[in-house]
Amino acid sequence: MQALALRLLTVAAASLTMALAVTAPAHADAYGDTNCTVTPDAPQCVVTVTYTGGGNGSGGGGGGNVVCKVGGNVVDCQNGFGWLGKDGCYYGKDSGNFLPATQWIKTCLDPATGDPIPGLVIVTLFEPPAALGVITQRAVDDLTMPRPVIAANPALTAKQFVQVPVWWWVQPGWWQTKTAHASAGGLTITAKAVPRKITWYAGDGTSTVCTGPGTPWTTSVDPMAASPTCGHTYTTTSANTPGGKFTVRAVATWDVSWSGGGLSGTEPAITTTTTATVTVAEQRAVITS
Repeated sequence: MQALALRLLTVAAASLTMALAVTAPAHADAYGDTNCTVTPDAPQCVVTVTYTGGGNGSGGGGGGNVVCKVGGNVVDCQNGFGWLGKDGCYYGKDSGNFLPATQWIKTCLDPATGDPIPGLVIVTLFEPPAALGVITQRAVDDLTMPRPVIAANPALTAKQFVQVPVWWWVQPGWWQTKTAHASAGGLTITAKAVPRKITWYAGDGTSTVCTGPGTPWTTSVDPMAASPTCGHTYTTTSANTPGGKFTVRAVATWDVSWSGGGLSGTEPAITTTTTATVTVAEQRAVITS
């Protein structure tokens, strides 16, 4: 097997593929007569990982393929030591799967013999090893997270008034977990996006964080009652703003994770946003005799 003590990773994509590009720090070991610390762009120091197909945003995660190369020569993307990393070493888990999601057992191969270098090394990775990462990233990329479908009482299209509570919510059925899948080599990775909160920006300089979809207002509720879960009360009018309206923004935050084959991890949160404009006025007093 090709010696793999290298420090540069370029993840490329073929047709129907996803693509990543990562530059790893230079490694002190040499590949043959080439020192990858000095010449990291030398052909012997270039690792490519190509992932073709295998993505399915609605489920199933049809078969895909991952091919790893070093200097143009095909090498194992996965073996008994784990998955090929961006530094040319392999990263795996313990048989009992006791290691946290971000901790991996690192195994580097001797450049001369291809045998594992002795010694147990446990490292922390904040992203999956490169060969596994192309599959997880494809699953994450296939996630479809909709913008919030928002509603309010008084309605967003109606004039609103200071000191009158506004109820905010998203339409029923919107607050749901979204999933997508990608697979290769018998491994299927499932990516999951879970709505965690909606931050409502009222347009008057204030914001409200709601950790659920909000409560729809019904006619059985006192119009002057505040929402029990998600709402706002304006204290100033929108008369002095451009166009005489406030811009309301609802920003949904989704927690993203992936799992498969006994492995799991998290990705940065993703947000989706919906905006609307509202007119806020003062109520006029009516005097009757």
